[in-house]
Amino acid sequence: MKRQEWFHAIWRFLKPVPLIDLGIFVAVGLVCWFGGWRSAFHYSNGLIIAGVGAMAIGVFSLFGGWGITRNFVYQHAQSAGENDVVAQARRELKDTDQSYEFLAVMGVVGVVVIACGILVRTIFAGP
Repeated sequence: MKRQEWFHAIWRFLKPVPLIDLGIFVAVGLVCWFGGWRSAFHYSNGLIIAGVGAMAIGVFSLFGGWGITRNFVYQHAQSAGENDVVAQARRELKDTDQSYEFLAVMGVVGVVVIACGILVRTIFAGP
């Protein structure tokens, strides 16, 4: 794979991460503000919890995809009709790849949010 293709693939993978992170930062800020938790310590705790939650969403989405596509009713419905076996296998691989890609994106999002929460606690909340 050429160097330019690698950069394009990494960019395509990481493009949604800043937007999701920004949404989490704003949501945690609003929850902390309206909840009466207005210190940096509380905000950092909220960020850490939200980061773990983002990672959990990625893991649970992977398990949910497995549960749906490995169901006997789903498998039977996929085998009915005049579907091309190769096209069906490609579709299954594409669905699996998308599930793992979402898991990886949410993992990166969670790590960034947790790191920012630790950074906020270290800089602003003190010992």
